[in-house]
Amino acid sequence: MKNNAKHTSIGMPETNAVSMLPELMANLMSNLPGMAYRCMNDKNWTMVFLSQGCHTVTGYTVLEILNNSLTSYNDLIYEDDRAYVCQCVEEAVAKHTRFQMEYRIVGKEGDLRWVWEQGNAVYNLDDTVMFIDGYIAEISSRKNVEHEIKRVAQNMVEINATKDKFFSLIAHDLQNPVYAIISLSEFLSANLQKLSPADLTSFATQINISAKGIYTLLENLLDWTKTQTSEMIVQKEYLSLTKLIDFIIQQYQATAEEKGINIVFHYTGDIDVESDSHMLTSIIRNLISNAIKYSHPNSEVNLRLSCTGGNTILEVEDKGIGISRRNIVKIFRIDSDLRHPGTNKESGSGLGLILAKEFADKLGMQISVLSKLNKGSTFTLKMAE
Repeated sequence: MKNNAKHTSIGMPETNAVSMLPELMANLMSNLPGMAYRCMNDKNWTMVFLSQGCHTVTGYTVLEILNNSLTSYNDLIYEDDRAYVCQCVEEAVAKHTRFQMEYRIVGKEGDLRWVWEQGNAVYNLDDTVMFIDGYIAEISSRKNVEHEIKRVAQNMVEINATKDKFFSLIAHDLQNPVYAIISLSEFLSANLQKLSPADLTSFATQINISAKGIYTLLENLLDWTKTQTSEMIVQKEYLSLTKLIDFIIQQYQATAEEKGINIVFHYTGDIDVESDSHMLTSIIRNLISNAIKYSHPNSEVNLRLSCTGGNTILEVEDKGIGISRRNIVKIFRIDSDLRHPGTNKESGSGLGLILAKEFADKLGMQISVLSKLNKGSTFTLKMAE
């Protein structure tokens, strides 16, 4: 039987399709979210073709970049990334493979933008490069999200490290004074009838000092917890700084006398400051406690209060063991492993100085330190009047 079926082609005539190709390509290029390009393989990446997405990606129009009219594409690439871009392209060209990379460009307004690029070389018959064809898309939003994720992850790592360090500090700082109280009280209980009044006074003083040490630690721990949970609110009031320092010195007089340390307060007159009483007390208390802890027995701790250049300055100087230059940068950081016992084996975790720095920052004050090993240290608290 004769097959009368006819083959039918659906679509446009070939001649019409060919004539519409330029329009089709133009529409495709204009609808791309990034920019397609063809450039020379030279040091400027001289553009010979750019799609309209150029303006979205770079902030420049096609005509401003084409043939390096206003700027070359190489000039747009962030200076620190130019060598990387060049290396990626050169390696792909040499291997006849496609390159893919992420780097930064500087937009027309001077803003830094992240871009993703993919492309490949077009070769002559003699294997030399005619052009580089490729596509570039802006990915700044994605990179910002990635950066934020990394920041949060790093923050979580730091929080966990701080937590571990925090618990380590609690255990270490509580161990010595608690042990001292237990051992001294047991000894007193077993030998109460044999001890002289002077011995009883000495033991009672040591127990009192250990108990005060525990109290100071617990107070610091409570304050530290509040700073980490944003519960610590600055409440400023006018304070007599001279009277405040005198009061704090009296609190540490027994501890200093136990080591034969003389605390000397130098000042010329009463000075009033507007500050948070609790935070400022904690700062000064910890600076004095630290000076006593690391002073050699039978030495002197000097406090100097003065007004200079519109600032109130408090210096706390000891003649103790000092701090090495390498360790000075660590004393205000809780993530450091710096730990040194006092001259009478007092616990030396450094939480007090860390807290003092936290409070000083909250109050807009500055803490600095000058120190030499075996010569002593001077901590300076700078307060605006």
